[in-house]
Amino acid sequence: MADALALEVVTPEQTLLAGAASAVVLRTSEGSLTVLPGHAPFVSDVVAGEVKVEQPDGAVVRLAVHGGFLQVETSADAAAGVEGVGDGPISGLSTRVTVLAGVAELVDAIDVPRAEAARTAALARLDQLKAAGGREDATGGADVEISQLEGAIERADVRLRLAGAASGS
Repeated sequence: MADALALEVVTPEQTLLAGAASAVVLRTSEGSLTVLPGHAPFVSDVVAGEVKVEQPDGAVVRLAVHGGFLQVETSADAAAGVEGVGDGPISGLSTRVTVLAGVAELVDAIDVPRAEAARTAALARLDQLKAAGGREDATGGADVEISQLEGAIERADVRLRLAGAASGS
């Protein structure tokens, strides 16, 4: 199949998605990117947001990814062993896309009440720390906690935004 590439989305806990895809759309710190079969080899970061995977049958799989890395490889054996992927647009070459994410989930699997509760709790604790003036000790313990809370809020916001788009709200 000339219109497919091999895709793998991996977190520390699991391989979230693996198989053939016709396109992968995501954001890097340099901007939005669409990877198609035959794409030039490429390594980049992935910023928090949606990764959209267009499958060869036309179905679209949406993932919430909370940062990570992207590797695109196009070579003679890049997609070896992946069913449904053969030569890309250049005879003898195939393309493999790997997304390595610390945290990622299928948009359809997002637990909206849990994300809302996590966001509310993080905002409340952040308000407490900021009211106390931030830095609590010479080690910067409160500053570290503030940074962690801001990350939790960002992850919750991404989950809620993507889950809302999935439900049509």
